[in-house]
Amino acid sequence: MGKKKHKCTCRPQNPNIEKREVFFKLYFNPYIKDSYTRIYDVLLETYNRTYDAIYKDVKENPDIAYEVCLKKAEESVLSRVAYNPEYDYGCECFEQIQDDAVDLMQEQSLMHYQFVLMSLSNLYQVFEQQLRKWLFEEMTQHHNEYINQIKFTLNNEEKDYGEFYSQFGALRNVLQEMKLTFTMPTKKITEWDAFFGVNEDSGIEVPIVETEIWQTIRECNLLSNTFKHGSGTSAIALYKMHPEYFEKVSDTKLMNLYRTTNMEEVLSVDKISFEKYATAMKNFWEKLKTHQSGSVKLEIDISSDQEIQEKESITGK
Repeated sequence: MGKKKHKCTCRPQNPNIEKREVFFKLYFNPYIKDSYTRIYDVLLETYNRTYDAIYKDVKENPDIAYEVCLKKAEESVLSRVAYNPEYDYGCECFEQIQDDAVDLMQEQSLMHYQFVLMSLSNLYQVFEQQLRKWLFEEMTQHHNEYINQIKFTLNNEEKDYGEFYSQFGALRNVLQEMKLTFTMPTKKITEWDAFFGVNEDSGIEVPIVETEIWQTIRECNLLSNTFKHGSGTSAIALYKMHPEYFEKVSDTKLMNLYRTTNMEEVLSVDKISFEKYATAMKNFWEKLKTHQSGSVKLEIDISSDQEIQEKESITGK
């Protein structure tokens, strides 16, 4: 209790920096758990309702969708052209109507394509921000300061929090370093097992980053990055996992041919399941334990309180 507390900073502020193992006790509040998991039901329901209301006919009933587009095109063309039956404009107008109807269908298909990928990108951002928020709030709790006899400080709150495990790789590394686990069943309970009263066993501890749940979340992260940035490391990694997600002509990916992932349909969104990724993220929070602990090596400012005060008086901070 009488130990001197040191400052824990995100980066060296003076030569008195020492790398130490910092121990954390993490608590996942059941109320937060309900809130975190429920959002995925809402996102999936909203996604499905939007699809049914706007895009279902385009993807599943193209004949019906084309008739609607044909009607819109006809109204548009006839409002632009002073159609006079005495002249031979009929054939020209009919061709224009058909061309416009095809363009409308292509636009609707592109809008569906963008809807799927933007929804997936938003889905991943929701998960990432949930995870970063929970980790930050738990790791900086006062009880963790007391356990380690340190004080967590933010030199620039917006900048420091903005850099706090802000990439997927950093999040993976901290979960791995803390050795956080899920309790996974060793066997799948069948209906026959249930009939004879065999319940799910106590299971085994599996590192979170080695589970199928985390792998699926990683896929969504790669999809989000590929949609935003096109060709690059994320697209390469995603292609190794799911080559079927990429539209190709011969051996050439359309993404590389068109140099865009947004204005051309270069990913096979019909093969990508929003529900699969939403379910994985919901399962992550459902399986996260109420209590876990682990340690992370952090840079600690071991300056004395007097040295810190003197420095602040010199810098005017």
